[in-house]
Amino acid sequence: MGGASVLLTHGVIDHVTDRRGETRHRVIKRAQIIFQNSVIDCTVLDVSTNGARVRTNAIVITPEQVIVQFRGGGAFFARRRWSRGMEMSFVFDRPAPLNQNAALVALSAFEALSAKGLEEAVRILRVSGFFDDPVLGQAAEEAEAAYARFETALRARVISRRA
Repeated sequence: MGGASVLLTHGVIDHVTDRRGETRHRVIKRAQIIFQNSVIDCTVLDVSTNGARVRTNAIVITPEQVIVQFRGGGAFFARRRWSRGMEMSFVFDRPAPLNQNAALVALSAFEALSAKGLEEAVRILRVSGFFDDPVLGQAAEEAEAAYARFETALRARVISRRA
């Protein structure tokens, strides 16, 4: 495997190769680090479907295993990969249970998916800010792209049939 290099040029991250095997996207999102009886507010600086880099308002010592919960509702059991000052990097192990409000939004979107279609399910999640969850956000983007490709292919077949 080749080495990784991420260049910082004029404040912009240039992802040449990424040792994580997946590019993280720069964001500014609110989240919380949850462990034992502690809840630490943080800002997500970059995120992928497999992890995130966060900044807290003070130096915080966390256990290796925590839950990272995004403001929009998504939550992940995560392992601390590194910690430097007020910044930490986490690798997501698996989704964590949703809080009650997030679970109700997810259920509403799930029910809308079969009853009203993909567009309505995605709309419900967007309005609630649920796409702070990087896994769900990526899955929705892929579903919307696949839906658009399918619709285009069907339209081409219908038009060619009429000709």
